[in-house]
Amino acid sequence: MSGDASVMELAQPFAMSQPAISKHLKVLERAGLISRGRDAQRRPCRLEARPLAEATGWLEGYRRFWEGTFQRLDAVLEELKAREKPVATRRRRRKK
Repeated sequence: MSGDASVMELAQPFAMSQPAISKHLKVLERAGLISRGRDAQRRPCRLEARPLAEATGWLEGYRRFWEGTFQRLDAVLEELKAREKPVATRRRRRKK
């Protein structure tokens, strides 16, 4: 969907009531992530790109941080596995 959308259009793909969708939209509007206009009986909603871009940038920094952290953890775990293998092999040889 592109451009403005009504509450009913936004609610259609979700298993939520129209009042529940309206509550979520009010939160997004207060946060500045959407704006609502007036068109007779319709109150079309529009995404606000700038605050969404700012949020995306902020989240991207955390994504890079956690991705790097998990990569370092993977490296440490691989190193520990490599150290364990020779010890396990020696133990098996002694039992024979």
